[in-house]
Amino acid sequence: MSQEDGAVADVAYSLNQGQKPVLTFTVEDSDPVRLISGALQWAGSSTEPKSWMHICVFLGDASGISPIPSTAKQYDAESLGRLPRDIDEIAAHMVRLMSHYSAPETTDTVEAVRMLAVATTDWPKGRDNTRLSYAYLARLIGDEFGLFSAEDTEDGDAGTILRPSRKVVPLDFIGGDELFEGALLRLVEAKGGRIQLSSEHRNYPFIFRLSSPMGGGRSTLDIWFDVDKSNISQALRFWGLVEAIESSEAVTLSGPSGEMAVLTLD
Repeated sequence: MSQEDGAVADVAYSLNQGQKPVLTFTVEDSDPVRLISGALQWAGSSTEPKSWMHICVFLGDASGISPIPSTAKQYDAESLGRLPRDIDEIAAHMVRLMSHYSAPETTDTVEAVRMLAVATTDWPKGRDNTRLSYAYLARLIGDEFGLFSAEDTEDGDAGTILRPSRKVVPLDFIGGDELFEGALLRLVEAKGGRIQLSSEHRNYPFIFRLSSPMGGGRSTLDIWFDVDKSNISQALRFWGLVEAIESSEAVTLSGPSGEMAVLTLD
């Protein structure tokens, strides 16, 4: 049971006692509602995940089950045989992502996880913050950035302009197969033909900053991680996004109404 909100998992794996679990499971043989409820409880959001990954196992008739959150995985009676192998791959993936903080000197996954647990006992003490910056060509789509606009009523004419404000818009970052949902950004600069969006005002470890010409063009995407505000599940989400961005040729920013920008490597 989660100490934060009482969410219940049938099985949970943590690296250390008192830390958020990295893997949680809901196992159900007949009640799809309970299965989906478990997935919704544990999937959380990208910014505040309750576990790094939630896995649903349904042994009944899986036809007609409502879609599970994108951050969860689902297995049924036919695919259940893959689960042990997949768990090995998931654990190896976790070790690879966390190697930015501790690189176990072994190729045995079980031993690597054990060593990782020891190395992260005092998380986040002694870990360094991460500052990454990427150069892109930005293609801004339609009027989606109007979501950041402020009302202008000077001279009695009501309209919308882009100017800094406290208005917050949730954006999703999509890089390759990785989806980072709900980064809360606001417009912090709009002058000299350029705009800058930033999430620095949020008390999250994730910081996103996009600086781009108003009409699109050569842009900079900063992705930062303040480890002192983080837990291990958040660190895994961050490095999963970085890995996906660096292995793909484009990053898509999507807002409440659809795609807002496509960034391609410059």
